[in-house]
Amino acid sequence: MKNIFLLFFTVTTILSCSNSDTNENTTIPAELIGTWQFKGIYSFDVVDENDMPLYTAYENGGFITFYENKNFKQIIDNLEYTGMFSVNNANKLILTYDPNQIGLSTEPGNSKIYFLSENVLKLSCFDDGLCDIIRYEKIEPN
Repeated sequence: MKNIFLLFFTVTTILSCSNSDTNENTTIPAELIGTWQFKGIYSFDVVDENDMPLYTAYENGGFITFYENKNFKQIIDNLEYTGMFSVNNANKLILTYDPNQIGLSTEPGNSKIYFLSENVLKLSCFDDGLCDIIRYEKIEPN
């Protein structure tokens, strides 16, 4: 059940966040290239005793790999999804999934790159209000 929720939340967040696509594409940040593992969610509608967003960690989270040729591969619950990605000047990460993949919309999915370093990637939505942030950590290739 937890894996179904994770799959639903990850795909929904990536596919539901939207903004105008009129921003120009920019050079892909070098830090983005590589394999990232889903590690958890910062929930802004639930706070801890210090009034900070509650962080829920996940074990055995899905993976997403960004390649220099602007292709990506995402693995969630042993299902593999592929496509092309781009980043525009508003830090908008656009994932365009290959057609005919079960359970996915043909519309590009958009997320805001909230934070990016060599080892941490945080994605959020483009809403003006608060929204959950998805945390990934970079892993070493096998």
